[in-house]
Amino acid sequence: MEKTLYKTNQNDPVIRAYKKAVEKGKKNQHILPYGEKWAVTNLASDKVNHVIFDDPKEAIQYAETNATSGTAVFIHSSDGRIKERKDY
Repeated sequence: MEKTLYKTNQNDPVIRAYKKAVEKGKKNQHILPYGEKWAVTNLASDKVNHVIFDDPKEAIQYAETNATSGTAVFIHSSDGRIKERKDY
């Protein structure tokens, strides 16, 4: 399959807002069940990068400590559904 490249006006407010939202999403942290443990991960990242904890409270503390301005921390329940969101 061949890629089709489109030229876009990078100064278009809609394009700029979209790019900003994508960049912001790259900072978000998710606390997810990982077997019998809990993982803190960034779902938007291309890399497999997560930190494993025995206790969800430890995972939450880690994510909150590493949160930067503009970051959201999504806390998932044991069934994988988002139960809480904290914005920083």
